Amino acid sequence: MNSAANNINPYMNESTNRDLSMIPGDYGLPLIGHTFAFIDDNVAWVLKNYQQYGPVFKQALAFQRVVATVGPDFLRQVTLDQDKVFSSQAGWEGMVGEFFQGSLIVQDFEEHRMQRKLMQTAFKAESLHGYIDHMNRLVQSALLEWPKNEPMLFYPAVKSLLLDIAAKVFLGAQLEDEGPRINKAFVDFANGATSIVKKDWPGLGYHKGLKGRAILDQFIRQRIDEKRHGNGTDMFSHFCRETNEDGDYYSDQEITDHMLFLLFAAHDTTTSALTMAMHQLAGHQDWQAELRETLNAIDAETPTFDHLGSNIPELDYTFKETLRIYPPVPGVIRRTIRACEIGGYEIPAHTMVSTSISGVHYLEEYWSKPFHFDPMRFSETRQEHKQHKFLWAPFGGGGHKCIGLHFADMLFKCLMFNLIKHHRVQYVRDRQSAGKILYVPFTRPKDNLPLVISKA
Repeated sequence: MNSAANNINPYMNESTNRDLSMIPGDYGLPLIGHTFAFIDDNVAWVLKNYQQYGPVFKQALAFQRVVATVGPDFLRQVTLDQDKVFSSQAGWEGMVGEFFQGSLIVQDFEEHRMQRKLMQTAFKAESLHGYIDHMNRLVQSALLEWPKNEPMLFYPAVKSLLLDIAAKVFLGAQLEDEGPRINKAFVDFANGATSIVKKDWPGLGYHKGLKGRAILDQFIRQRIDEKRHGNGTDMFSHFCRETNEDGDYYSDQEITDHMLFLLFAAHDTTTSALTMAMHQLAGHQDWQAELRETLNAIDAETPTFDHLGSNIPELDYTFKETLRIYPPVPGVIRRTIRACEIGGYEIPAHTMVSTSISGVHYLEEYWSKPFHFDPMRFSETRQEHKQHKFLWAPFGGGGHKCIGLHFADMLFKCLMFNLIKHHRVQYVRDRQSAGKILYVPFTRPKDNLPLVISKA
């Protein structure tokens, strides 16, 4: 079922168009283009070009020449793709293809629809209900172990916790003795997948990442048969037991490819979101106190599935505002299959096109004081995000909209509920809020966010 990409999609054999002379802007430095400026602060870089050239401009990133767009209408055009002009496979494959071959991100149209069906059961409401108990137990156990009243590095701590949750909820496994080996493989895998230099040379992150992928691939593949014939309720078990439209199981390769991408996408993005939420709450003690007061008014020590829906507005506003300021993925990348019109420009076939999520989240014509942390902008009385259906889009949109968005929402709120209800989170140093933020591979403070957690 997982045929070679070139046999399915002939456009994958076409060379990428590099002539963007019809588009305003420049290509930056030789070879590397604007890559380092984008990595350093992609929001500042995108907004600078938006103000200088308008909503459509050219840029050169990671050795690619790209037509860049900024605006909710472009997000709608590219992600809904009603005319089937924009290929996700051709857009992403050159960047992450070796790491995520066979996954949803490098599939188009009907093949994408069929493979997405495999994953849907694991993300239905009844399945999500079954994950919350595991989440609560692991979060509460970690909170007991995290130091109190003394500095700790939040980013590596929450990353380790979320790896344990991923192992239990996604794979239905306790890592135990294998934990360090799998953790290292996962870190190498994630770093390699997002590395700039895509060369499989010893010593480079890309090479280490491929080795990490091989270890994870073997770890997953060895457990498929057991999962397929068991009665587990973890995501891996759901995938293994799912059948296609002919009633056949999905292949071991398909299951492995999807699990690897899912682990990467869900683990690191949620780690980033929680880290940046704590960064903001430590810097905005008034909102943290208000959120804590709301949580303490709930007569439950352990959050239920219903609690973590939309029943705690302040928690929901915190989630949305964190992802507005720090979307997990800064934008969407595609390649045109045939010529099309974008923002008044005629774009040739086989041209790389990006549309910025982070840029849209900071447009002053829509958001009031967009650089300020203001969760109440999502409140019923303001609803700034409702001005356009694609104004708040941290999970993308259209057929490729993140399938795990409700899971990410639940996991984020589970940890927030358990942590903030009875604890206060503070910075370790003065002016820590102004520290350097790293955006690659995923957003986090450069200092890994030292915090002091104390009883509230």
